[in-house]
Amino acid sequence: MAATNLRGTNHVGSVRVLFLGQCLQYGYANVNRTATFAELAASMLRVRFPRLSFNFDFKYLYHPSGLKAILKHRLHVSRPDIALINLPAMYAARSWRVNLVYEIAPEVVDTARSFMQVVEGKLRGDNQRLQTTMIDRLFRVRQPITIDEYERLVEYAVETCKKASPCRLVLMGPGRFNEDTIEDYQVHSPELWESVNQMVLRVGKRLGVPVINAQEALSEFGGEVFTASNHRWSAYGHEIIAREVESVLAGQISDLGSPIVSRYV
Repeated sequence: MAATNLRGTNHVGSVRVLFLGQCLQYGYANVNRTATFAELAASMLRVRFPRLSFNFDFKYLYHPSGLKAILKHRLHVSRPDIALINLPAMYAARSWRVNLVYEIAPEVVDTARSFMQVVEGKLRGDNQRLQTTMIDRLFRVRQPITIDEYERLVEYAVETCKKASPCRLVLMGPGRFNEDTIEDYQVHSPELWESVNQMVLRVGKRLGVPVINAQEALSEFGGEVFTASNHRWSAYGHEIIAREVESVLAGQISDLGSPIVSRYV
């Protein structure tokens, strides 16, 4: 029995979904977490599949250089059936301060999160004094990543994880470029946003992984899909993307087979 035919039946199953991304799935000023595309899509999936039990895991992707490590770790720890990886243009547009422990050994952060928060707090509060100490070497400022390097990192992470886990991977590229933004990055243009989107589409096609084309989904709308003067989506923009995400994830759930029970239960 396919998942799309579960409505009104006595069938009960379990599906685990991982959302790996940035602030777009956690919320920010004018868009709280419950209004983000991830939370909206999760609610829609529960409605579409009322006989399924869902477990949604939300984790932060700090930089593409750490994608393989964090993805492999989450596939081992939360063991999702489906993982949605959000790949924005931001990494190619601006420098990014990253914690090397998050990149190399995310499992350490999971087990020592309070300690790492203290470390980061001290660096923010007294950065000048700690600048020359060993602890400062835990952090690195990465310059805007090239499209070729971005593609290489994403492809390597996806290939590695497809071999290591039965989890179904889904990619999502950047949204549309907001011509009215006042944000100023080192590299900043509609062409860059399009290049990152095309990169994600290429990786998806090459590796047989579904891609949610957020850029295309927003293309027919105006500035109402953005918050004022930047690239972040407004509540309306999140609603539009949520429908796209729900549709693609629903297809993946249907393809999990019958009975729809998490392969890890």
